[in-house]
Amino acid sequence: MIHQEKNFVSYVESRIQENNELYARFHLGTFRSGQALTVANAIRRTLLAEIPGFVITHVEIEGVNHEFATLPSIHESILNVLLNIKRMVLSYKDKKINNLNFLVEGELRAYINAKGPGTITARDIKFPPFIVPIQPSHHLFTLNPNGQFQSVLTIQLIDPLETLNTREVRLMKEEKVLRLDNIPKPVRQVNFGIHKVSTGQAEEYISLEIWTDGSIDPKEALNYALEKLTKLFYTFTSLNKQRSLGHFRLQET
Repeated sequence: MIHQEKNFVSYVESRIQENNELYARFHLGTFRSGQALTVANAIRRTLLAEIPGFVITHVEIEGVNHEFATLPSIHESILNVLLNIKRMVLSYKDKKINNLNFLVEGELRAYINAKGPGTITARDIKFPPFIVPIQPSHHLFTLNPNGQFQSVLTIQLIDPLETLNTREVRLMKEEKVLRLDNIPKPVRQVNFGIHKVSTGQAEEYISLEIWTDGSIDPKEALNYALEKLTKLFYTFTSLNKQRSLGHFRLQET
């Protein structure tokens, strides 16, 4: 008689943190003794380093040729403005990460066209329809009286494992395009613990805590990580089967 263990992924709790960041805790199991740690480490590394997201990669500001320039129309330096833009967290209204690749191909544009005096925040940016800032009150810069500021922001869907080299060649040929070294990190922190299912048994389960920047729900991030790891290992399994089959045929001949 074959004993089939029960597998589960339980959504234990969730809450909204400060600055619209999101937290959730999960239980995953069951695993035989020693397996849980291997699985938990793989999930944690994938969550922290391989979740894609929308980020601003390039900025073009009217009257600015480099990041160390100054504009008399604003209080801040251009370098500070760029840093404020880089720190802005963007999300997509759907929030289902597996739909990201169907949302956009290539680049998107957002626009700032502001007149002073006043404080300019993320809510003053004209974004594409499905892109939203997590914190609309995120400060960008302060306009002086009678000051004007015009800018074009380039938004890209970035996979942290991929490089921007192919797009960079074209963009860097354009004058006034300021590059932001911006890599998405939607998952801020991941903690896990390994626990026994019950006293006296060898089965274990993982208690997993996930904090995100608000651009993605922790549940969606976990689903993405599990699917990505499954596809990765399945690819190597398929290659190994093909190699074994080819070797078998070679032996026959």
